[in-house]
Amino acid sequence: MEEIIRQKKGKIVKLSSSIFEEHLLECYNSHQFSATQNDILHGKWCTECDNKILSILKNLSIPHYIDKKIGDFTYPIVIQGERNYLIFSNVENREDMIHNGKKEKFHLIIIDDLDNKDLEKIIWETIKTNKPYLHLEKIVEKKVTHGCLLTKYLDKDGNESSKERNEEEEGSVIKYAPTPYPDYMKKVVGYIRVSTVMQVQDGFSLEAQEAKIYRESEKINGFLRAFYIDRGISGGSMNKRKSLEQMLVDLKQGEWIIVNSVSRLARNTKDLLSIVEMIEEKGCHLLILDLNLDITSPSGKLILTLMGSQAQFEREITSERVKGVMQHLKKTGALRTKPPFGMKMNPDHSTGAPIHIRDEKEQRIIEQLRVMRREYPKETVTNFAEILNWKKVKPPRKSKKWYHKSLRTIMDREGIK
Repeated sequence: MEEIIRQKKGKIVKLSSSIFEEHLLECYNSHQFSATQNDILHGKWCTECDNKILSILKNLSIPHYIDKKIGDFTYPIVIQGERNYLIFSNVENREDMIHNGKKEKFHLIIIDDLDNKDLEKIIWETIKTNKPYLHLEKIVEKKVTHGCLLTKYLDKDGNESSKERNEEEEGSVIKYAPTPYPDYMKKVVGYIRVSTVMQVQDGFSLEAQEAKIYRESEKINGFLRAFYIDRGISGGSMNKRKSLEQMLVDLKQGEWIIVNSVSRLARNTKDLLSIVEMIEEKGCHLLILDLNLDITSPSGKLILTLMGSQAQFEREITSERVKGVMQHLKKTGALRTKPPFGMKMNPDHSTGAPIHIRDEKEQRIIEQLRVMRREYPKETVTNFAEILNWKKVKPPRKSKKWYHKSLRTIMDREGIK
């Protein structure tokens, strides 16, 4: 069984203690499913992957065969007739199957990225144009390869905290490289801030800012010794931005500070000029990437002041507009907020109608949680989330699985202990 799983490039999430019980497995495309050892030995695999392609072919009204032998190999999906295609995914003997398919004069469709939002369109265009070969690869984002691998978490008072946080939580974090630092390179630190709103906007995510600062540090032949990160914290003032405070304390003479934009550093002209003054007093350099700005020159200081004033002006205007819109919506009863799990937006927008109404499908999932919680009353929320995933309980909305944080929110709101 383990050899078959390895060949399919899947993995065992949870191994059962008995050959008669189901194991929890994960396919190459990160879909989790349950199967016994005997099921795997007899060819069972991820139904979500298989069903997705079969469903697409059905929608496109394309006749096909399942598990048909062509030459020396059996292929999961075969289209034979006016168009001849072999469709399969990630398998260990892929090269042999490709060679065999070409020898038998079949075109090939190899799909590794089953979660591609344009999958149906891509398959249709390939078959319609009789394209001889398609390999839809799974795009894996490359991680930043800087050396700041150690992490320090700061509490609300700026002191080091032993409590770790996941990527969704707000707070101040310092990522730093282990010492000693190379003497022959200039030392660089990066400051990053993302508010909860900006995190979802392209170019402002933590990862995007890290990558951009790292590339710039290489351009100036610098050694990136640390990232100071304020995650999910507004730039309206310096309050709560403990990583920024710590960076200003840690700076050594001659070091370079790289920031992606003025608004990441401060959105208040007074704070911005105060930060710049502290950096200059330490004999350090500040590089703002979107301006490519040198603050040590008089013209640089003038431009920086103007940019800071503009950022503050935009922030204040946006704030006033948002307040005006919210007040208008509130007065007219048209304020539409995101419904909690178990509810949906009411299509009736008339005055006095409730904003949210029951979503019966989600209510059934909530009822299923109540029943299962009675079966596992002593399990922690984290373990209970794993049980829900193992039992294939449909996760909330667009999530691929249950997470303890969102599960706890639902349980608290619905009174599930």
